[in-house]
Amino acid sequence: MIDFIYQNPTKIIFGNGSIEKLSSEILNYGTRVLLVYGGYSIKDSGLYDCLVNQLKRNEIEYQELPFVTIPALDRVYEGINIVKENQIDVIIGIGGGTCLDVAKAIALGAANSYDIWDILTGKILYDNLKCLPIGTAVTIPGSGSEMDGNSEIVDIDRGINGSIGSFEKTYPRFSILDPELTYNIPYSLTLYHGVTILVQAMEQYVCNTTDTPIQDGFTESILKTVLTALKCLKNDLHDKNARAQLMWASALTTSRILGRGKKALWLGGALGGIIEEKCGLTYSQSIAITWPKYLLTCYQDYVGILKSFALNVMNVDPENKSCDQIAYEGVKVFQETLLELGIANNVEELGLKKYCVNDLEKQIKQADLEDLISKQDIETIIRLTLGG
Repeated sequence: MIDFIYQNPTKIIFGNGSIEKLSSEILNYGTRVLLVYGGYSIKDSGLYDCLVNQLKRNEIEYQELPFVTIPALDRVYEGINIVKENQIDVIIGIGGGTCLDVAKAIALGAANSYDIWDILTGKILYDNLKCLPIGTAVTIPGSGSEMDGNSEIVDIDRGINGSIGSFEKTYPRFSILDPELTYNIPYSLTLYHGVTILVQAMEQYVCNTTDTPIQDGFTESILKTVLTALKCLKNDLHDKNARAQLMWASALTTSRILGRGKKALWLGGALGGIIEEKCGLTYSQSIAITWPKYLLTCYQDYVGILKSFALNVMNVDPENKSCDQIAYEGVKVFQETLLELGIANNVEELGLKKYCVNDLEKQIKQADLEDLISKQDIETIIRLTLGG
């Protein structure tokens, strides 16, 4: 285990009905809020009316940034202008990772005189930057943005990504985790976001740092719990316990605790990013399809930890098998389990435009992974992902 420093300042308010505590948390920081939310589901579910009535009862003034369905830079600028024009005190992200990431970028951009894009692209260092208080109410668990300081924003016009990398001031001051807000999420969306939790946990787990039994045991417990919850939800979308387990697992997975003391590689997003935009996939789809192919291709690089995964998570029988065989079987069973749950085996199964590895040469080069994975292995992963 390597040395580390760990701090997570986010207050978690967890439980059914906890959304009713939103106003009391807001009032710790001010009386004027900006609500950042996505599409129509917040209104169709009745959540919007619930929130607005709650804010009015508590004399909290609110402005809105609706229809945030992509973490786009132009929406961040729009939000910053609203904040400055209305002297907003608190930014509230409501929804999944997209809304939460945009809320963080707005809070950082509105509190400083710098262009937010210069901050997101590393031209301005975090030293001495200010940030407005951020709160979240999660309706689609999976990204883990409710308990970390990260934010990913895209300049759509130029096709360039910017980010906030775990800045302590962009951690939410509080996050409302109310499982009841997730009961109406359809199974396909639940599944892909659930697998996002699995991948983001395994990104920190699959490495060659040794003597980390606490971190590894914690991760294995989360992996088993999420797989069990997804199996339950396949049969009963309204399984309250399964919904609660997914919500808590999502928050813990990117709280930075699982990877402390380990040299985590965080390869899931980078590999998924090779195919995501070109193939027209969501983030969750891209990593859910790509990650098992990575494990199947590169399992021999991490036999020790993947043997533990096979035995402790996938319940592989080790009798008369070598360590390599146990590790490989664990990965194989994992892939088969995802397919049984309903994850597409490859891009072709999703009915999207067919590409070959050569079509993605630019994306492979931009991913810049050859110090971690050989070019041949990257091409194998992408070929299997595409369906070739």
